[in-house]
Amino acid sequence: MTSDQMWNHHYERPKSRLSYPDENLVRILSKSLSETENKKLLTAVDIGCGSGRHLSLLSDFGIEKIIGLDYSMPSLQLSRKHPHSLLINCDSEKLPFGSMKIDLALCWGSLHYSDKVSFGKKIAEILRILKNGGILLGTLRSNRDTFMRIGKEISDDVWVTDLDDIKGSVVSFYDENELCSALNKFSFFKYGLMERTPLDSKKIISHWYFLAKK
Repeated sequence: MTSDQMWNHHYERPKSRLSYPDENLVRILSKSLSETENKKLLTAVDIGCGSGRHLSLLSDFGIEKIIGLDYSMPSLQLSRKHPHSLLINCDSEKLPFGSMKIDLALCWGSLHYSDKVSFGKKIAEILRILKNGGILLGTLRSNRDTFMRIGKEISDDVWVTDLDDIKGSVVSFYDENELCSALNKFSFFKYGLMERTPLDSKKIISHWYFLAKK
């Protein structure tokens, strides 16, 4: 199964149809936008929008220009339930915008699904499309994660995972130095670590989460 086929199959499964936003993102957005008076004038893009759960969140905060990107067509079909958003099928290494057009970019739960070379290209593209002062809110899988690190390691902390619902997908895990090295390209950034253990497992689900300003 190719990567495209795997993600298409993933979003055809009921368990992938997430509806509720991540509470950590809700908190960060609330604080980040608290002093923005004309939120409706902002242009926001959700890169790897999946089932579209954060498209509605952006709308709830008063943003009117919202774009959801994903290269899985089934995911975009799910996102159609958010009619206030423009949806585009594309590769996140080649974003369909001119330079300095976007005020806010979300990459929540999507950046680690590639090798580390591809990750660098994605960060460069996000920097290109963000306006000066624009913000990126995102997550990366931490190297403390043991939940998804099953299968075969193909390079330094880059795995082809055997996790059932995304089996065959490339996943990269990042240490703190790698995270900071990527975010150093921005004028300002801050980050934290969020972890949980599923009720029926001793495995650790671990993510870096961050805010970076161009």
